[in-house]
Amino acid sequence: MRPRRISSCDHEIELFDEAIREHALAVVTAHDGATWHTFKSRFLERDPKRQFFVLDYQSVTGQPLPELLTGQFVGVTFRSRSRKILFSTCVEAKGHYVLDAKTSVAAVRYRWPESVTEMQRRAYYRTPIPAPQAVPATLWAGGLAARGGGGALPADATHGQLADISCGGAMVRLNALQAPSWTEEQVLGVELHLPDSKGPVAVDCYFRGVRADGQGQTAVAIQFVGLEMSVDGRLVLERLVNCVQRFGRMAMPMVDSRLRSTG
Repeated sequence: MRPRRISSCDHEIELFDEAIREHALAVVTAHDGATWHTFKSRFLERDPKRQFFVLDYQSVTGQPLPELLTGQFVGVTFRSRSRKILFSTCVEAKGHYVLDAKTSVAAVRYRWPESVTEMQRRAYYRTPIPAPQAVPATLWAGGLAARGGGGALPADATHGQLADISCGGAMVRLNALQAPSWTEEQVLGVELHLPDSKGPVAVDCYFRGVRADGQGQTAVAIQFVGLEMSVDGRLVLERLVNCVQRFGRMAMPMVDSRLRSTG
């Protein structure tokens, strides 16, 4: 289940060909210098010899799309069967893509990725944190940019423990009785103390709402953002995969024990 860098150009082309045949939906993530923007696009064309691919640039939600600038780096993810494909790329041009003699759509041409990583989609399934394991988590508004000098956490940061985790996000059980007045899709920062002896992980995330944790405590859902856009982000993904696998293995004896006790 570990992230695997695709080393074969033929494999990359095969993935893009399949995405174009199926008009696969890609998730594009961009940072404008102030905040994150995420939107969905469909594959239209690829040309590995000329080193580009094309995605449409039409809102599927009715919300305005973020402005993209030529030369801007973005992250792209899409699903391919049981895998999730992710890479970073660069905006080369914007315009319209001709579908037929009468129809064209707004589109963006992106540079062919220098490297592509694939992961098993099950790494993105939420895995509960098994007792007695504890994973401290700290959340704050404004993302990583809101930290003080030397990476100091804001004074109004909110503390808690992970209730579950995946490579895509987590649910954090808060120590406080109420969650701060964050809004849906607000950018937060999160620091996680993963049990791998490598120090805390700090990443940006979206706030996805308040959840019931089943134990009477307030919990909030978060979605990690931007990890596919940098080498450091992909290293964080590797750590997350290892922890998800570890927690899954820890939970298996507990499940077997419950099955025996009810048998």
